[in-house]
Amino acid sequence: MMSRVTGVLALTLALLALGCARSPEPARVAAVTGLAPTPAPAPTPAPTWPDTAPAPDGPTSGTSPETFVAREELPDVHFASGEIRVERREWTTLDAVAVWLKANPGQLVIVEGYTDVVGPRAANLALAQRRARWVMDYLVTKGVPAERITAVARGESGTLCADRSATCQRRNRRVHFLVRESEPLQLSASPSR
Repeated sequence: MMSRVTGVLALTLALLALGCARSPEPARVAAVTGLAPTPAPAPTPAPTWPDTAPAPDGPTSGTSPETFVAREELPDVHFASGEIRVERREWTTLDAVAVWLKANPGQLVIVEGYTDVVGPRAANLALAQRRARWVMDYLVTKGVPAERITAVARGESGTLCADRSATCQRRNRRVHFLVRESEPLQLSASPSR
């Protein structure tokens, strides 16, 4: 019985030693086998998603096809503090945005989410992303193709008002729309004949 335990223990130790042994160096493998080691392939870079939205404080005017601009027909929609859904009184505005985007199918839109300055920056950035995403999802339910919409979180950056009053902070809690003028615009939301 003792020799059996000793044999199992010796076998286990031998297997451990083999498993922990160093792998041969590539130069030695090449010398022994006559084959040059194949170099490891270079890692492919992670795809980058271009953020085509201009910085919040950057210029939004211009006429190049790559420029996203704010349009009068697409007013901001506002949120209650800490909420990710627009206030009920903003639904008609959001519905009008959906109608305009459907009437102008060649337009790409960036939905920028903003917050007030209350709370930690990281939490505000996450809240801004959730707001932008909620508006994007709402527009998709109204028939705007998701492929045309990019949701971007801006958080506390780009505040419209620096005062700490409730009225001022309400102006900062918004989603802002930018569109790329890639095709001729239809001037009204009603289809032309």
